Amino acid sequence: MVGSPESSFLDMKASSPESPPDLEGSSRSPTIVEPRRGSVTRYFNSNLSSRNTEHILLLCWFITGLIDSTIFNAYRTFVSMQTGNTMFLGIGSANFDATTRPYGWAKSLTSLVCFVLGALFFSRFGTYFQASRRGTLTASFLIQAAIILLCAILVQTDAVEGRLEYIGENIDWIHIIPIALLSFQAPGQVWLSRDLQFAEVSTVVVSTMLYDFGSDPDLFRKGNGKRNRRMLGFCALLVGAIVGGWITKKTGHITVSMWVAGCVKLGIAGAWVVWPAEKGVRWWGC
Repeated sequence: MVGSPESSFLDMKASSPESPPDLEGSSRSPTIVEPRRGSVTRYFNSNLSSRNTEHILLLCWFITGLIDSTIFNAYRTFVSMQTGNTMFLGIGSANFDATTRPYGWAKSLTSLVCFVLGALFFSRFGTYFQASRRGTLTASFLIQAAIILLCAILVQTDAVEGRLEYIGENIDWIHIIPIALLSFQAPGQVWLSRDLQFAEVSTVVVSTMLYDFGSDPDLFRKGNGKRNRRMLGFCALLVGAIVGGWITKKTGHITVSMWVAGCVKLGIAGAWVVWPAEKGVRWWGC
C-alpha cells in the first residue's frame, strides 16, 4: 500500500542527513545557552529596599547642621539653608550691611545659584541612571563626599583660608570656591529624600517641616512615622549645628568639620554598597 504524499515527505525529512539523531533521547529538552551579565553589573543595577533608609536621612540632617554652622561661622553664609541666603541677598541689595558684611550678598548669591545648579545635576543624574539603583545611590554620595573632601583639602593646605582668626568681614573672593562647591553638593540629599518618598524630611528645610509637625492631625497618635521622622530630623540638624559650632570654637578652624562631614558621606556611599536589595533579595556573594 502506497502512503500519502504527506507521510512520504515526513518520512524523508526524518531520515535526512541534515537532521542528526537525538543521541540523548527525546525526554530531555535541548539546552539553550544565553549570554550572562556580569555579577558585579547585576549587583549594582539592583533596586534597593527603602526599609530603614530614614536612618540615612538622619545622617544627612546631621551633615546639614554640621556644615552650615561651620561655614556660617567662617564665611557668614549658608550652603544648604537657602532661606537665610535669600534674606542676606535682600539685605545686601539695600547696602544695609555694607559696613559689617561688604559683598556678603555675593556669597549668598553664589550659594543660591550653585544650589540650583546642583539640584539640576542630581535630579537629572537620578532620572538618567534610575534613582533607586544601588550604583546610582552609591555614585551620588561618592560625588558629594568627594566635593566635601576636596574642600577639606583646599582648607587643610591653606589654598583657602580656614582659620577663623584670619577670616575677616571683608570678602576674600577665593572663599567663593568652598561656598560654591558645598552648595552644589547639598541638593543631593534633597534628591535622596524625594527618591525614598520621604518628602516630609527634605534634610534642608526646617520651617515647613516644623509647621507640618505642629499641624499634624495625628500628632499624638502612637506609631506616627511622619511625626517621628520630622522630630528626629530636627534633632539631628540641631545636634549637627551644635557639634559644628563647638568644633570651630575649640579648633579655630573649619577643617575638622569638613573632614567629618566628608567621611560621613563616604560612609553613606559604602552603606549603599551593602544595602539589602528590593523585596528582601540577598545579593551577597554574587
